[in-house]
Amino acid sequence: MKINHMKKEKIEAEMLKLKTPIEQDGKRIKGDETPSRRFKHLSDRLYWLTKTVVLFLIFASPGYASTIYLNKKIDRKTPKKVMMCRITAYWQNEDGWTSDLKSSTGKRLVSGRSCAVDPKVIPYGSNVIVEGKRYVAHDTGTAVIARKASRGAPVVDVFYKTERQAQREMNRVGRYAVVAIE
Repeated sequence: MKINHMKKEKIEAEMLKLKTPIEQDGKRIKGDETPSRRFKHLSDRLYWLTKTVVLFLIFASPGYASTIYLNKKIDRKTPKKVMMCRITAYWQNEDGWTSDLKSSTGKRLVSGRSCAVDPKVIPYGSNVIVEGKRYVAHDTGTAVIARKASRGAPVVDVFYKTERQAQREMNRVGRYAVVAIE
């Protein structure tokens, strides 16, 4: 097949048009890129994908996971005591003492963070973990020391700002729970 001179120039112009990127208002039109530019773009994406896959494989490898697990295990404190306790709740203005949010030790009571304990069983300042939630032993009371509600088991009396919060939390936890003391 013979190509005349006009057709040859037209074909060469089309090829040149495909090779050179066309810019309109400073923006490159998609699809009008040179093969080398497309190759660079693909190689950049491939580099990013391989980097992502390598990082994923490093982090997902069993050795790395066990290292993290071991580090977390080392950082965790082992509890000093673990015991079954009666869990009760009290709230602000339930009695005359809690209206100003002061505990028997003089510390400020924080809703959902402070609890009353028998200091002979659980020392003040200890972290008390009930059902995965951490409380700090700041307070005590006669009913807690006398163990009235528990028939002899230690009592952890958790402080809440309102009666509604206390009831909701006690429904979640229950009457008795395994308590860890740190």
